[in-house]
Amino acid sequence: MDFYDVEAEFYDLFYFDFDDDIGVYKKYAEQCENVLEFMCGTGRILHHLNHTNMWGVDSHEEMLRRARENLKGMNVHLIKGDVREIKLDQLFCLVIIGLNSLTMFSREDRIKILKNAYRHLRSGGRVVVDVFNPFEMVEGIVHHGDTVFQGNKVYSRFFVPRREEDHWSILYFYDIVDGKNMERRVAELKIYEITKDMLVEEMEEAGFTVEEIYGDYDMNPFTEESEKIIVVGVKDGSHKEE
Repeated sequence: MDFYDVEAEFYDLFYFDFDDDIGVYKKYAEQCENVLEFMCGTGRILHHLNHTNMWGVDSHEEMLRRARENLKGMNVHLIKGDVREIKLDQLFCLVIIGLNSLTMFSREDRIKILKNAYRHLRSGGRVVVDVFNPFEMVEGIVHHGDTVFQGNKVYSRFFVPRREEDHWSILYFYDIVDGKNMERRVAELKIYEITKDMLVEEMEEAGFTVEEIYGDYDMNPFTEESEKIIVVGVKDGSHKEE
């Protein structure tokens, strides 16, 4: 079962109200006539961004179905597709790759995604990529994620990391408690660690000139202790596209 077959049911419950990252995107979207989000999921970022001309691409139909509901009435175009290879018929001022989405891909696929973002930008356009600064996970230790109360039910999310050769395999547990009864859903997600130097190198390989590197959503400069790696790349037109 695909991770998002399970995650789609719970994503909005745990994350949809989160908007700490939106200020970064608004800064770069202010002067833009159109904005494209890769891996838009249920539309959280686009909903809070509320731009006048938004596009979103995602590969999971159930996530997109929820996005259509969440973004009803907004000027948004939602498209099902693989961000490594999709080709849209217009160029954009800003491409967003938000909230750790890139960590789900190997280096080879990350390069494909970044190159495709480059192709979809007009000259002078920007990409904003947000990933977590890798921290020391402990294999086999249960980490509590979130607990949400809704009506008479309690929803809790836990995860257990397992180290593989070149990535982490994260086993997620979703517990739904209704009175004395509990239902559990389980899903597994593969994530790759991406350091600041790795991300900068990959963005430059894709053709971008790195403009800014932030360490948090307040847009403070990145340090090794920062929780986030937020890199802004510019398409300056000097790179020969493949």
